[in-house]
Amino acid sequence: MAQITTYCAEHSDTPTNLRCSRCEKLVCPRCMVQAPVGIRCREHGQGQKLPTYQVSRGYLARGIGAGVAIGVAGGATLALVVLPIAWSIPFGTMIALGGFGYLLGEGISRATNRKRGRPLVIVAVASILIAFGIIYYFTGLGLSMLFGIGASIYLAVTRLR
Repeated sequence: MAQITTYCAEHSDTPTNLRCSRCEKLVCPRCMVQAPVGIRCREHGQGQKLPTYQVSRGYLARGIGAGVAIGVAGGATLALVVLPIAWSIPFGTMIALGGFGYLLGEGISRATNRKRGRPLVIVAVASILIAFGIIYYFTGLGLSMLFGIGASIYLAVTRLR
């Protein structure tokens, strides 16, 4: 009994027995794509973004609105109420500013129906910079404030990444 040799559809010199699980096209290890449902050819193996990471213009506008509102209100509240109290507590400034970053990230996430992605991360960082512009206007800038900015950005980004 003779064995039939099959070759890859893209590379005619490469023998293979692998087939795309969607279209049954022959594929070799060089051109196959490993998908969650098996081996696919290049045409059918291109994955789509998860719906969580597909941020439409409407959701982006809601995220920008929420970010600016939280940034302005939070910056004024931090500068006039929270930070004067937090300066008397060791690491109080960093804790207060880190908490603000978490709340800002959570606010943007909720306003956008829990969407995530790079556009919302950029909105969060810009909103934090708005808040810190307001804080700097009222209080000035110290070393603990710089660490607080870093903590705030980190926590906001991890909520939206």
